[in-house]
Amino acid sequence: MVYFANSERYRVIYKQGNKRILIGTQLGETEAYEIVSLVESKNFEIIEVLKDHPRSKVSRIRLNNLDLVLKVPREKNSKPWIRFLTLFRKSEVFKNLTGMKLLNSLGIKTTTSYLACEYRNWHMVTDSWLLYFFLDGKECLDLEETFESVVSTLSSMHEKNILHGDAQIRNFLIAGEDPYVIDANPKKSKSTFTKALEYAYLKRSQPEIERYFNDKISKSSIYKFAVKYDKFGRVLAKKKRAFKKAVKLDFL
Repeated sequence: MVYFANSERYRVIYKQGNKRILIGTQLGETEAYEIVSLVESKNFEIIEVLKDHPRSKVSRIRLNNLDLVLKVPREKNSKPWIRFLTLFRKSEVFKNLTGMKLLNSLGIKTTTSYLACEYRNWHMVTDSWLLYFFLDGKECLDLEETFESVVSTLSSMHEKNILHGDAQIRNFLIAGEDPYVIDANPKKSKSTFTKALEYAYLKRSQPEIERYFNDKISKSSIYKFAVKYDKFGRVLAKKKRAFKKAVKLDFL
């Protein structure tokens, strides 16, 4: 299927076996299939591998003279439980692409989507990948002159009742003079606590940035509770990982 991500509802115009394509830019139908064919046959130049991790592989590539990023969510593609959940929801790459469209429509600067493709067997996503335009920016991690812009950007999202979804400092870039949101999984929410959790997560990823939170955030009881809640969640996750490792070793 080829879907156009003009809104949260997709317009289906084609179906091709187990393959589904979501277009982020104004690509024509024929051109979209050509792009998918080139990616499937690995007919592109890898400029740089940006990330190579069991969770995902992210590469900067040149394809049809375009400077693009190819993202493959390995973990989401392979884990049985996550595959099962795609019976009822969109794939990770479709969520990424529609998230970019949503942020851009709200005037929040982010990467520009190009095309996403998923493959379903028994109606479950078993493979997928995403293309978006490369953004030449600098990371905000440990770059204090960017902290005010990062906080302002996150606050602007929250004022529009949009959550980042992964508000760590690494997921903000500065390109030129402008802050950009990257690797977001934006969701609509009016929850004050969930917004406070995003600030707590941002603080955890870059403790010094808390100095740039305004008093409404930093002195609120909800934010202080969110920080404690975030710490408790990390301790619990650590114990869970240790338990799983111990159980695994017992069976070896």
